[in-house]
Order: sequence, then structure tokens, then C-alpha cells
Amino acid sequence: MAKHGLKKEVLELEVEKSRLNREKSMLVMNKSLILYFAFMFVAVLGFINGYIDKTLLNVLIVMGLAVLIIGTVPYVRTMHTEEKRLNDLLQRMSK
Repeated sequence: MAKHGLKKEVLELEVEKSRLNREKSMLVMNKSLILYFAFMFVAVLGFINGYIDKTLLNVLIVMGLAVLIIGTVPYVRTMHTEEKRLNDLLQRMSK
């Protein structure tokens, strides 16, 4: 009986750890999206008002895309890892 309770506690801890990892990756993704839109906002407004030229506009767009990619890759990697981990956990439980 105590062994079953211990397994349940370990399972709950593993699920909670997985949830925390997903939340951390979501925070990184959200911050990269905010930074991307900030780059686009500054680039478009600066170009429309004549503060920046075409070259700087292109640089800001490329930097915004780079920030978006850098924020997305860890998110996708973490989601894939956690999905795999939870599937393994489900397989262990079904045995």
C-alpha cells in the first residue's frame, strides 16, 4: 500500500517538473514574440517617419526574425522532449 502511494507521489512530481519545463519554455517564447513585435514596430514607424533608411529597416527585420527563431527553437525542443518524457511515463504506468 505504501509502495503505491510512493509511486503516485513520484508520478505527480515528474508531471509537475514537466509542467514547469513547459512553462519556462513558454516564457522564453513569449518574450521573443514581444521582442520581435517591438523590432517590427520600431522598424516600420522609423521607416515611415523617415528616421531610418532601407538598410537599417532590413537589419531590424532580420534581427527581429533572428530573435523569433532563437526563441522558437528552445520552445519546440522542450515541447518535444516533454512530450517524449510523458509518453514514456504513460508506457511505464501501463505495464
